[in-house]
Amino acid sequence: MINWFKGIHHPEAYHGLNNKSPFFEGWYNKVVTADKHPFAIIPGIYRSGEIENNFPFIMIFDGKSGDVYFERFDILDFSASSNKYDVIIGENRFFQEGIDLKINSNDINMTGSLRFSGNYSWPVKLSEPGCMGWYGYMPFMECYHGILSMDHVVKGELVYNGSVLDFNNGRGYIEKDWGSNFPNSWIWVQANHFKKTRSSISASVATIPFLGMEFAGFIIGLLIEDKLYRFTTYRSAKIVFLENNGSQIEWIVKQKNLTLSINILKGNKSGVLYAPDKNDMVEKVSEYLNSKVVVRLQDKENIIFEDESSLAGNEIIGDLDYLLQLAKKH
Repeated sequence: MINWFKGIHHPEAYHGLNNKSPFFEGWYNKVVTADKHPFAIIPGIYRSGEIENNFPFIMIFDGKSGDVYFERFDILDFSASSNKYDVIIGENRFFQEGIDLKINSNDINMTGSLRFSGNYSWPVKLSEPGCMGWYGYMPFMECYHGILSMDHVVKGELVYNGSVLDFNNGRGYIEKDWGSNFPNSWIWVQANHFKKTRSSISASVATIPFLGMEFAGFIIGLLIEDKLYRFTTYRSAKIVFLENNGSQIEWIVKQKNLTLSINILKGNKSGVLYAPDKNDMVEKVSEYLNSKVVVRLQDKENIIFEDESSLAGNEIIGDLDYLLQLAKKH
């Protein structure tokens, strides 16, 4: 019980010691070079609940080419802290302050070190242990979510299939998921390359199974300079509009006197990421790292923030019509 409670208040840490199979956990590191070349680098671990299939992995998504690399490792190559974000897989290390990579396989060669500074994490409090709020205390949730850094500065270099990538003065973002399975349907968008120096948005809405029913749960964080605006289900924010017109997603949320508008236009280069299934990690999540997002925040009298980014991460997965129907009941 003590370890379980401690894990709730450390969403960044490894949770696999206290969870039975099936189980997965992945740390999503988005890093973008100084010349705007985006990558997602995802270490994780998978345990099947159906067969004997347990392994750690490192997944790399090149957002410019659309290439996705999925490298499996022996379970003995994995170690992770249950107190903080510190994951070791083979000769690779992932932690709050950076990434050390040494991957040399038949499919990909990526080596080097990146360091992060100025990380802005979603606050963790007793009443609100991270971005899931009080839902984080529910031991039966299918999937848990954490936002470890809304935005940070990246420095360092990686050698990627013979080419040197300069990440100095680049930017990064870190989130994670863990549990028994992903939701059936979701919309996700994230961007921290706006015209303003330090602005970042992370927004997701998904079908959430809960006590024999389902609802559309959402988590939105908008960081403007050093202020985080939080629009979430557990904070009684309301979805007043969510539509898919084919070419874009239009999403409007209200909370007290604030109105947040998010328009998402899919990018032109996607990759198919691996996600947990009953027996294995399988290709099933189409993601873009060059989508466009337009964000507007206003109160009753003033526009607080209005900007756009063309380096947005974006996923639209599953039965979107059903998700939109659930959202309308919100």
